[in-house]
Amino acid sequence: MLIACGNDRHNNQIRVTKSGMVYLSEDIVGSEQLDDVALCFETFSAHNGYVGVKAAEDNSHVIPLYYALIGNWVDGCRHTYIDSF
Repeated sequence: MLIACGNDRHNNQIRVTKSGMVYLSEDIVGSEQLDDVALCFETFSAHNGYVGVKAAEDNSHVIPLYYALIGNWVDGCRHTYIDSF
């Protein structure tokens, strides 16, 4: 659902707050506004098909994201920026 709700006309970034809330940040990406962010993924650049319904249906895209998200949260967010998954 997270990926499906994304708008590919904007830059997006998966972020997790320090309390564990996962959300898709639109246009506020990279190193912007990270005060309550425990970890974030690399920015999904606009117009590349990383978010949206079609992207959400691509298991080769979604499953690695899911496991990287879960694995990094369980490991205590040792890596705050996730660019390899």
